[in-house]
Amino acid sequence: MLRPGALGDTLLAVPALRALRKAFSTVTLAAHPAASRLLASCGEVDRGVAFDDPSLGWLFTGPPPDETVVAWMAESPRGLPPGGVLAPSRPPRMDRHCARYLLDTLEPLGVDLTWDDHPLDVTPDHTDEILVHPGSGSPTKNWPAERFAAVIDALRRPVRLIVGEADQPVSAQLGQRLNRLEHPSLEVLAARLAGCHAYLGNDSGVSHLAGLCGARTVVMFGPTDPTVWRPIGPEVHVMPFESDPGEVVSLLENR
Repeated sequence: MLRPGALGDTLLAVPALRALRKAFSTVTLAAHPAASRLLASCGEVDRGVAFDDPSLGWLFTGPPPDETVVAWMAESPRGLPPGGVLAPSRPPRMDRHCARYLLDTLEPLGVDLTWDDHPLDVTPDHTDEILVHPGSGSPTKNWPAERFAAVIDALRRPVRLIVGEADQPVSAQLGQRLNRLEHPSLEVLAARLAGCHAYLGNDSGVSHLAGLCGARTVVMFGPTDPTVWRPIGPEVHVMPFESDPGEVVSLLENR
């Protein structure tokens, strides 16, 4: 499977990965490096590699491998063998959820297209905390910091900020008094998400991971369409940017 893109793009392919895993003896995923490794460690694929791994040189030089290849890419690689699937990386008309679209692209392979978004097999690190990730890949997708602050101030449970490389500016706006989980590995982050009381974030890869780890996940959506991009998982709640912080608090505390 070839799935270029960021963390969230890779995680949206999990239902399709599960369908392929049922149908084929061995599944290799070439995608976001850390996400590929995590999915391999969880048993979702047999092997996970970075999309630019040297073992994928056949994409550009050939000859293609004697394997079925699923490529969610805008253009066909030079070395793509016949009999596989080549499809755009997102729904062409943006009229259905991306994960459902990816699963449906496998229909020519004759695999079982049953939807499956059960949580990843991650050993949880149990805490009573509500984890908050105030950043994302784009400032336009961030719920205003003052609204995050209003939610945090109203919560009656311990709160810990998730802070990645690109999150320092927005996390600084929330002050230094909060406990922080800074630059965690994806494996550590997955364990913390699987064991937390709840999670709050924006449309980001971390929110996709929270949903698939089974966390009670509240995601704030502004410019992007949750019909297409909402995280998948058993307990995902999507809220618009216009939501009152009190509503968000109630969802997080499960009142």
